[in-house]
Amino acid sequence: MMSKYVLGLDVGTTTLRSFLYNNKGEVCYSCVEKVDLVNPKPGWVEIDPDILWNKVVKVLETCVSNVPREDVSGLGISCQRGTFTCWSKSTGRPFHNLITWKDLRADSLVKMWNKSFSIRALRLGGKILHWITRMPRYQAASIFTLFNGLVILRLVWALDNIPGLREAAQKDDLMFGCVDSWLLYNLTGKHMTEISNIAATGMFDPFTMEYASWIYSLFNIPESMMPRIVSSCGDHFGSTSADLLGISIPIRAVLADQSASVFGSGCTQLGAAKITMGTGSFIDVVTASAHASMNGLIPIIGWKIKEEVVHLAEGSVHDTGVILDWGRSVQLFDDFNDISEIVNSVADCGGVYFVPGFNGMQKPVLDPSATAECIAFTQKQLVDSFLTESNYKIDKLVVDGGVAQNDFILQYIADLTGLPVERPENVEMSAWGTAALAGIQVGLWKNREELNSLRSQGTFFTRNPGNTRCLSDYKAWQKACLRFTKWKQEEEENA
Repeated sequence: MMSKYVLGLDVGTTTLRSFLYNNKGEVCYSCVEKVDLVNPKPGWVEIDPDILWNKVVKVLETCVSNVPREDVSGLGISCQRGTFTCWSKSTGRPFHNLITWKDLRADSLVKMWNKSFSIRALRLGGKILHWITRMPRYQAASIFTLFNGLVILRLVWALDNIPGLREAAQKDDLMFGCVDSWLLYNLTGKHMTEISNIAATGMFDPFTMEYASWIYSLFNIPESMMPRIVSSCGDHFGSTSADLLGISIPIRAVLADQSASVFGSGCTQLGAAKITMGTGSFIDVVTASAHASMNGLIPIIGWKIKEEVVHLAEGSVHDTGVILDWGRSVQLFDDFNDISEIVNSVADCGGVYFVPGFNGMQKPVLDPSATAECIAFTQKQLVDSFLTESNYKIDKLVVDGGVAQNDFILQYIADLTGLPVERPENVEMSAWGTAALAGIQVGLWKNREELNSLRSQGTFFTRNPGNTRCLSDYKAWQKACLRFTKWKQEEEENA
């Protein structure tokens, strides 16, 4: 039977979206639900897995109910990364809420382990081995640093503090999984994880392409609880249960949100660069192999399709949409679309630099105690970090996400970096990316070339020669940032 539609599901941090695409790549139907975040204690950020699951079924059902269900030929799933839960192998019930990537409950463990003899010895060993072998994986080990976004220490915290978790692991009755694994288990009953999702946890080695066994030994994490790793597309995911959506729909692609966004944007060539600006910001650059960064960029997996493995070097900033939400909450503006007009109404910043304190500083400074991000400036930092430690040439920056709707921010990024910035017509690329990959699998499209032919010309922003102040403002902002680094540690030491 000829394929007519493919379904895309994007499970984000704040929103849950489902889209039904036809063979022209057009959105025929969509459904959006808010993801309810739970904050039981300061710094704790959770999601109730049952509520999330019910909303997933709701958005999927809403889309497929609009067409003959048998015409929906496949499903692709895009997931937020680093958000996990653990559940019972015997009952299928979760032991705890999903602990999100934004959660800070393990912060004291992160600080303790980063100062530990074990981690210092690991770094020294990495330096020595890199000096002997010149292998990139050992260079990465020489600067290995734990941070809250990695799953490792949040999982250690859960194993040590959630009643029954260690005991279940000892009885071989414990399953671990990020959002992709939890959804696949509920949809199909299988315990597996897609490679780009598990690669973002810190428990997978992108250089050897398998679980990092030393992580499990060092942190006393039972490897028996981990899901089977599978490639990004194919029939190994199985199909949805017929009683969920009224018909069994083959799941043919699963990708981490950033990987899905890169694929959906057509950024598949070496050096292609993609920026997503949503709740947080991420820059992902396609590399030939795992990128060993000395500036805090993380080597992750873009996707694995049969024998093809695409690697990404990624930098992240946690505060992007958060900054705009804060600005609206304190009545600096009423609507995001007002920002460009407000900013352009003044000549310059007058020497005042915004230093927000929501999540500290990420790459390349990597100081969680500092209080600085500014949207365009941080993108400039991340681009420079990659270019200074690689031989790749970036031709343009493709930008998506909710914040990408703001013309002023995109123009400023173009002015700072000197690179053309393209905003695609469709800025919700994660759902499209995984649906597109699923569509190829079920024959809705022949190949990536056909997919690329569906992409319409986006809006381009190029450097404005008249903006002569942007680089000097950037340097002044960098100085402002440095004044806030380590302030908390120094305060504690002087107390």
